[in-house]
Amino acid sequence: MLASCAPAVTEEEEATLPAGTAVEHDERGTVLALAGLYKQAITEFNKAVELDPEYAMVYNNRGNAYWNKGNFDRAIADYDKAIKLDPEYAEAYSNRGFVYYLKGELTKAISDLEKCLELSDDFRVVAKAQQLLDQLR
Repeated sequence: MLASCAPAVTEEEEATLPAGTAVEHDERGTVLALAGLYKQAITEFNKAVELDPEYAMVYNNRGNAYWNKGNFDRAIADYDKAIKLDPEYAEAYSNRGFVYYLKGELTKAISDLEKCLELSDDFRVVAKAQQLLDQLR
């Protein structure tokens, strides 16, 4: 599961978070997810999808929220959509690989993690994927 040391969001703080565009709802959802408020985060990600169904990042972010709630199939569906919209979205491959690993689908996990390494030059994403890949091999 993804962990965060971010403080919980109070109701007053939540009311002041941005709302309106898909990007703003995605950002709001990300803040809520970091605070462990996954149900509320998913609501914000859903609003972002309604406003811009072609916004790949929001599917990845919503997938992360579903992952943290333990709903792996919904997470994978969102990562699939993010990858369909942006076939070079390395972080979505990495995240989907981790969820496949958690489901025990190791061949799929390895394939996604290798694809992530092929696509990404982001040290944070590469390090996370490489660490799990090393364990699986």
